Amino acid sequence: MKSFICVLILCLGQISLHAQATPAEEAAAGAKALLQRLFAQETSADELLSLAKEANKAGVPRQQVIEAKLVWGLRHQDTKFLVKILPEVEILAASFDSANAAALPNVETVQAFAAYIKALKAGEAKDEAGFKQNILEAIWLTPQQAQVFIQSIEKYRRESKMGSLIVDLKIPLTTSMGEATTLHDQLGGKKALLLDFWASWCGPCMNLMPALKKKAEKLAAHGVIVAAMNKDDENAESIAERIRKEQNATLPWLVEPIERPYTKAFEIDSIPRMILLSPEGKVLFNGHPEDPALWAALKKIDPAIEAPAN
Repeated sequence: MKSFICVLILCLGQISLHAQATPAEEAAAGAKALLQRLFAQETSADELLSLAKEANKAGVPRQQVIEAKLVWGLRHQDTKFLVKILPEVEILAASFDSANAAALPNVETVQAFAAYIKALKAGEAKDEAGFKQNILEAIWLTPQQAQVFIQSIEKYRRESKMGSLIVDLKIPLTTSMGEATTLHDQLGGKKALLLDFWASWCGPCMNLMPALKKKAEKLAAHGVIVAAMNKDDENAESIAERIRKEQNATLPWLVEPIERPYTKAFEIDSIPRMILLSPEGKVLFNGHPEDPALWAALKKIDPAIEAPAN
């Protein structure tokens, strides 16, 4: 009898596994799959918008679709996208339902990110008072995210300073092979110079070396010179040359003088760091190599420049 019951349960289990789902169950499963794709890290901007339309038709709650858009914009640090969806984020803040949330914990978090986007928008418009008011509001609403917002403050202040800075491109430098040169020499009459500051002890710097070489290849056709600037404190030339050979790099491989004139001028307190310079020595970008703002700055130099696909 016991074995018969076990077999019966097994058979029922198999029937359950092969039973056809009802239309309602299929619709729910489809909506869930769409939501997962909306929040997937590898989803591109175009895919996100297409999926959002599908999700709306499939009955995915509007709140969850807006949450997915907000998370995408924050994850990719895409200011233009975030500003575009600000009206939707404000709607979300006004009608947020914690019980129906897909990613955000409470209404204060939504309100904080709405204030954060307003701060970014003010920053783009060079509205310092508006930036300060909204970024402080964001910190007040969600102190847990303060570090993220503080980084934006630091970036805004740095960009404000860089906006009026003109650096001397004729400061003497050496290559990793000990040859004398300058940034002016490296520019050679091209449209712009993109400098990558790195050191051998910096893990993230080394991990980004393949991306650096791809940038050099891609941007050469657009009149932008990409050069690496080593910041090792001891034996910089020999270390830089060893890394150049290991990486099989053909782009300019420079060594910053021990006095660190450019580190000081650009206020570099962390690496990896990329600086985009005009032929006059104006700073067009100062930030992390993976910041989307870099490609926005490059596009101003040549509209044909496109950021790599996600």
